[in-house]
Amino acid sequence: MKKKFYKIILLFLFALPFNSYAQFPVEEEDEYYEKEWAFGVMMNTYGGFIGGVSIRHARNYFYRHKIEQSLGQGSGKTKVSTGTVGKIEREGKYHSFNLEILSIRHPKEQKRAASPTGDGVVYGKMNRLYAIRPMFGKEWILFKKARKQGVQVNVIGSAGPSIGVIVPYLVKYNKDGTTQSAQFDQDDYLTNFTSILGTASFGEALSKASVTPGLAFKASLSFEFGMSKRSITGIEAGIIGDVYAKKVKIMATDDNRNFYSAMFLTFFFGSRK
Repeated sequence: MKKKFYKIILLFLFALPFNSYAQFPVEEEDEYYEKEWAFGVMMNTYGGFIGGVSIRHARNYFYRHKIEQSLGQGSGKTKVSTGTVGKIEREGKYHSFNLEILSIRHPKEQKRAASPTGDGVVYGKMNRLYAIRPMFGKEWILFKKARKQGVQVNVIGSAGPSIGVIVPYLVKYNKDGTTQSAQFDQDDYLTNFTSILGTASFGEALSKASVTPGLAFKASLSFEFGMSKRSITGIEAGIIGDVYAKKVKIMATDDNRNFYSAMFLTFFFGSRK
């Protein structure tokens, strides 16, 4: 999975720049944008083809000041508003907020067919782990896109809390002619159930979920392309990490951990002004 994932990243990183250079001569550059919204679908080496979704909002740095306007000579009344005086350091620097929801899988997870139903079951898995990550960070434009073509490259760094939602991984099994559901047992997880039929419903498992606090970080490069000034399309690639206050028992084995890291690739689209 990881080798295939790395190949996909390298393919996009090499293909996008060459695609932009093959277009018509560049025109005068656009003005720097003030803010943008982007929605993304993520692949990552935690496992799974679609590993999560994200929403990102970025806003340019500004100094703020009060603007007083008279409402008429002799009225003695003024209207007070705020305005922009100047931009901090340089125009290509942005505050950003990211909200990501992703699934974290243990490296040793392997799905096998349950007998006799043939449903896929990860033997030895005790819990699913989902990370809700509201993160704050900064973005810097390295290479700016021209007006109607080219690739814009941004550096993104973010950090914030990671809310770990631990959902029990319940399997259905046959006991004395009745169907029951339970987690794998940590002491004897491979032979505990005589006849596994498949996994229980996600709704049943979600009702028994718990939460653990943690911290998250992300460092990445985004490659934006497209013809429109107001819409954006591109990819973001980099590393993500989550560290929790305690070990999360994803598997019934002894190698569970409280820190997980992965490479990721996000396909995003959105708008700006």
